[in-house]
Amino acid sequence: MALNLSNIPLSLYIHLPWCEKKCPYCDFNIAINKNDSDEIKLINAIIFDIENSAAVINNRKFKSVYFGGGTPSLVKDKLIGHIINFLKKDGFVEENAEISFELNPQEVSQDYLDCILSYGVNRLSIGVQSFDDATLSSLERNHNKERSLESIEVISNLKGVKSSIDLIYGVMGQTLRSFKNDLDIFSKFNLSHLSLYQLTIEPNTIFYKRELKIPNEDKIENMEKSAKRILNSHGYLQYEVSSWCKEDQKGVHNMNYWSYGDYLGVGPGAHSKITSDEGVYRSIKMKKVLSYIDNPLKNNGKLVPKEEIDLDLAMNFLRIKDGVDLKDLKKYMGLFSEGFFEKRDIAISKGLIEANRFKATDKGYKFLNDTVNIFS
Repeated sequence: MALNLSNIPLSLYIHLPWCEKKCPYCDFNIAINKNDSDEIKLINAIIFDIENSAAVINNRKFKSVYFGGGTPSLVKDKLIGHIINFLKKDGFVEENAEISFELNPQEVSQDYLDCILSYGVNRLSIGVQSFDDATLSSLERNHNKERSLESIEVISNLKGVKSSIDLIYGVMGQTLRSFKNDLDIFSKFNLSHLSLYQLTIEPNTIFYKRELKIPNEDKIENMEKSAKRILNSHGYLQYEVSSWCKEDQKGVHNMNYWSYGDYLGVGPGAHSKITSDEGVYRSIKMKKVLSYIDNPLKNNGKLVPKEEIDLDLAMNFLRIKDGVDLKDLKKYMGLFSEGFFEKRDIAISKGLIEANRFKATDKGYKFLNDTVNIFS
């Protein structure tokens, strides 16, 4: 079955890499010591990159735009507006596209928000991580409980804007009581979305080089059970492994990732996934700021091998709590292997996937890695 490439939705990810410091748990591509000259050059390089990506855009419009990093809020608000105005003026975005913007609590100010919202940003994501000073200290964040509360107070009063925060659990020294308090505080504010992440120690991080005493599996499970109980009681439902929202408030951009849509990544170290007649092409831009500025179109990438597409699809679709309809799955039959449905039958026989939908059962979702690996 041939793929209809024009029907595959497309999103835009804009990576603004600068941070004040490198968080010890972060494995993202970041840079410090930003200067005004590089900032302007990077914005111009990003616009040049988009202008010259007609082949991958393929006459589609971006259904969502996501400013991530790094700390995008370290970039001057007028330069953010310059990118958005370019996207709108040249017809790159759908009329009601979701435009998301990440901020750290330290940079949340009414003036900055008023400016970026006036340009068209309509969704905010604040990296709060915790409302507990001990937990924030363990994570070596550059803000405290008071700043966390101030930032969430500001965004909760904004009208017509979807707002989300990040919280982390499974942190060294974090107690169940302090974690539940984080969730209780979040639930008191009128926010539409929560990204809830378990701390993972990635190889390319500062934490990886240390001997850390993180909570054991029993404590982690108790935290997850508490999260479900508290969030459900306040009208938040889990719709993806790390994502909770009120009704109809799912993040459009990330749902496009997990639904195997395409995305163009621009900026240093940004990742792209583009579907073509040849298959799925995944790529990454040059990581260093000056290298990207010098050659925004250069990337390192390759077609995902045919034998790996099944796993690639499963790793994304099965993260979604409700999975996908079999009709939506079959849209990608031109990509996955002839043995895909045999693997699916094995997963069904093990009670890990439902029979009438490509969706993990409760057991399959609890042991998601085992479920997904059946498709390897």
